[in-house]
Amino acid sequence: MDGRIRVQTRFGDFDADPRDILNFPDGLPGFEHCHRFVVLSSMTMAPLQCLHAVDGPAATFLAIDPRLVLPKYRCVLGPSDLLRLGADDKTLLLWLALVAVDESGEATVNLRAPVVVNPSRMAGFQVVPSNSLYPLRYPLTVE
Repeated sequence: MDGRIRVQTRFGDFDADPRDILNFPDGLPGFEHCHRFVVLSSMTMAPLQCLHAVDGPAATFLAIDPRLVLPKYRCVLGPSDLLRLGADDKTLLLWLALVAVDESGEATVNLRAPVVVNPSRMAGFQVVPSNSLYPLRYPLTVE
């Protein structure tokens, strides 16, 4: 299996390369003990992805590129956010909005506090901007 790890989530089983493990030094809000995650994708889930904790308490989140939800979506990182990521304003970043599904099956996307990853540093965190214009629960619709 060439060093790949087997990851079991409530959304299916995936193989992941240990080199793709992302470091979240502060965890995610509510999951501060989870510091290492992988982004998992499959053709059957696209455009959704899984953000899965590989250690600490079990945590798996559905996620989507927020620009697939709102094509004009933009979130500006402040100097301290860029410093945390080891990035500058020219660094290509991975943006993920976490998806929630309620009891009725309605899916919403958290556009207010996206997860941002610097792939060149394999580091990420959830941005919680104080002046975001985007909602915490934006309806996720299929077009």
